[in-house]
Amino acid sequence: MRTGVPGSGKNTIMKQMKIVHQNGYTHDELVAFRLVVYQNLVDSAKYLVLALNNMGVEFVNGINKTYSAQILEYEVNSDPSFRLSPEIANAVDSVWKDPIVATVTNNSSEFYLPDSASYFFSHVQRIAQKDYLPSEKDALKAKTKSAGITETRFDMGQLTIRCVTLPPARASLKSCLVFLAAVRSVFDVGSQRSERKKWIHCFENVTAVIFCAALSSYDQVLLEDNKQNIMAESLILFESVINSRWFLRSSIILFLTKIDLFKAKLPKVPLENFFPEYVGGPDVNKAAKYMLWRFTQANRARLTIYPHLTDPNDTSNIRLVFAAIKETILQNALRDSGILRDTPIL
Repeated sequence: MRTGVPGSGKNTIMKQMKIVHQNGYTHDELVAFRLVVYQNLVDSAKYLVLALNNMGVEFVNGINKTYSAQILEYEVNSDPSFRLSPEIANAVDSVWKDPIVATVTNNSSEFYLPDSASYFFSHVQRIAQKDYLPSEKDALKAKTKSAGITETRFDMGQLTIRCVTLPPARASLKSCLVFLAAVRSVFDVGSQRSERKKWIHCFENVTAVIFCAALSSYDQVLLEDNKQNIMAESLILFESVINSRWFLRSSIILFLTKIDLFKAKLPKVPLENFFPEYVGGPDVNKAAKYMLWRFTQANRARLTIYPHLTDPNDTSNIRLVFAAIKETILQNALRDSGILRDTPIL
């Protein structure tokens, strides 16, 4: 089961599980990502243009004012034969390369822009080719909306994991929580505040909870609530889950994701601007330890927490992390059977 807050790396981690444990994506599966990539790219371009308009920013290159209007009017067709037009690709490319954009994106805490935006903008000309086939990295970067209930199975040695995805009520609130049940299942559920009451009581006897929170989101706001900090929302959700009576016998596997983006952002956007208690400066190790401390402080139920710093787009990193998770699940099973004693609480 998965839930959480926007852009936490939940979907990317599940895609990595497919790559690691199901031999990756077939040609047809990659083809299916084509429209998703188009939509991600166009939506991100629209978010950027709207943010520039709202901030009253003028482009350095005057033609980009015309291009920005074209971007706002452009729509991605759901027809499988649809291809991104070269004209809109040129418009996005020109707007993204305008010198004023770099200045604005350094203040991205004031508006919503997906982490994958810069990747797709940088590859827009390749994506606009008529014979474009999404790469595996494109698929990892692409953000999809849940629709209906889906199920995926993963084999991890002695373990078989069943992943059940439940649709969120508000697609803008992405989730990043995975529950590994005693029956060796992973359930993916809606993350929205309104959704939590619907699923939280359905998961008694869960062996472990994997909670993903994007470290790089400390300066970002929710798409549907620009007054709410994403990391603050993640801490609120974490506190509600870890102290829930439904998970009193569960271990918590905490994924602090997007460590690569976090490291790059710290020197430019001080963490103390959003968390005044923090005094460690741009040191990524001190900053990560501080955020881990903030999460562990919410652990009133004193559950066992297993923290991991991860980069969801790094397959080798995720492979190592899931090897550790597998050991955790097996140890928990032995502990529950009485063969092992309880491990110390973090």
